Amino acid sequence: MFKMVFLPYGEPPAPADGGHGDKLRRAVIVSVLSVIGIPYMIYLMIFRRSTIAPVLAAAKAESIKLDPVFKDMTRLQRVWISTVGQRYLQGPLEYQRREGFCSSATLRNVLKSLNASALPPAKSGASTPTKYVAALDAHGHTTSTIVYGSDGYDAFLAAIKHANSDQYRVAVNFLRSPLFGFASPMYAPFNFLLGIFGGHFSVVIGYLEEDDLVAVFDVNHSYGPYLVESKRLFRAVNSFDRMTSKSRAVIVSRVVS
Repeated sequence: MFKMVFLPYGEPPAPADGGHGDKLRRAVIVSVLSVIGIPYMIYLMIFRRSTIAPVLAAAKAESIKLDPVFKDMTRLQRVWISTVGQRYLQGPLEYQRREGFCSSATLRNVLKSLNASALPPAKSGASTPTKYVAALDAHGHTTSTIVYGSDGYDAFLAAIKHANSDQYRVAVNFLRSPLFGFASPMYAPFNFLLGIFGGHFSVVIGYLEEDDLVAVFDVNHSYGPYLVESKRLFRAVNSFDRMTSKSRAVIVSRVVS
């Protein structure tokens, strides 16, 4: 039986520097996109404008980092002292080791909150909500449902509210640019294509209904835990995923053991 021992939030260790290998990998990606990215950007602007226009419009809004509630410690503390928040802290929480490991880090955090005895390795993992669900539910602790952004805001919010129940765990697959804008310079091929297509997985640790704020533990250590208005997060979820030709999604996982 799970024994609740109150824990305050403590920042998880930052991932170790990947050294020359990670720097070389990133340099290769940036170089390749610099060559092929510009004609592809032109193609998107001319022939797929309707697909990318919502992202471009959403990304023009002020970054949520400038919102006073973004890192409001008092409100975040209300999340951490909840039963679900404490289960994640008992885990304990971890950050992704490097870019591309977000889904496995999210999955590991969920499993650790369930006191799972076996964890998958921290590596490049599921790239779509469907693959994430298959990887998580294969461990036998959960049965999961995917709620797509295209299902509408009401369905999205109902899914998010499950994060407050100890009988559920909630993860989110979203696009970062509708929350934080594009990296500068925006029209550099790497920044533009990442802002349009670079999806990300993270854990939803709670929902403050009275404030309409979603608490996200972003597995990228550069962001960490933060609060975001539900409709703003919805816009980041209701964005086109090139890999599935669908919108991104919230994953609601019911605890079964």
